[in-house]
Amino acid sequence: MAIVVLVARYVVQDVFEVKDIITFGEVGAVITGATLIIGFMLAGVIADYKEAEKLPAVVGNALGGLAGLAEAGLTVKDKESSHVRARVYRNAQVVHGWFVGKSSDEDLRRADADISQMIIDLEREGVGSHYLSRLLLVHGELKATLGRISVIRGTSFIQSGYVLMTFLVAILMALLVVVEFPSTAMSWIAPAALGVAYSYLLLLVKDVDNPFGHAENNGDGSGADVDISPIERAVAFLAQ
Repeated sequence: MAIVVLVARYVVQDVFEVKDIITFGEVGAVITGATLIIGFMLAGVIADYKEAEKLPAVVGNALGGLAGLAEAGLTVKDKESSHVRARVYRNAQVVHGWFVGKSSDEDLRRADADISQMIIDLEREGVGSHYLSRLLLVHGELKATLGRISVIRGTSFIQSGYVLMTFLVAILMALLVVVEFPSTAMSWIAPAALGVAYSYLLLLVKDVDNPFGHAENNGDGSGADVDISPIERAVAFLAQ
């Protein structure tokens, strides 16, 4: 964006010699407005981001807890328990795949239904009510957390805020093309610096607003995605 501003500035002011349209002091109101709306949007998305950072650990702990409780309930009854671990592992793979774009929402729903059926099967095998109640609580927590993640991933912070922020930044970029500065050096340094800063902040807000974009960019995600290593560790643990 900064390069576009500088090229456009060169064409307008040096090639077509369109100058003395507006001074930098007169652009202050637009800069203030753009700064305020970007600050507001950034504060909002960072607050949501801090909450989102905690969710992968909840998912990972829930997956491990399901396997541990199911195995313990069967062991108390002197029954073989390896099959429940394998069952939770298969569903954990689906959950992890859902984060990175390898599993669909329908796959996730089937995995959730299979966990519910597993608890029913454990009850039929005579697992104690204490273990069953804990399994239901952990499953409910897992389901609620995945639902929260789905909402975060599928919605933007404030859509009207994005429109206003993008509009103000676009206006600011256009003004940087024609604005006059006191010195020749500043006439190039200031537009470049402001162009880079506001373009970066605009992209940062949009990137941080989706902390679960691991499936984007052909599965590479972005640097602003939250760490899902707790889920990866849970899947690796269940595979043992």
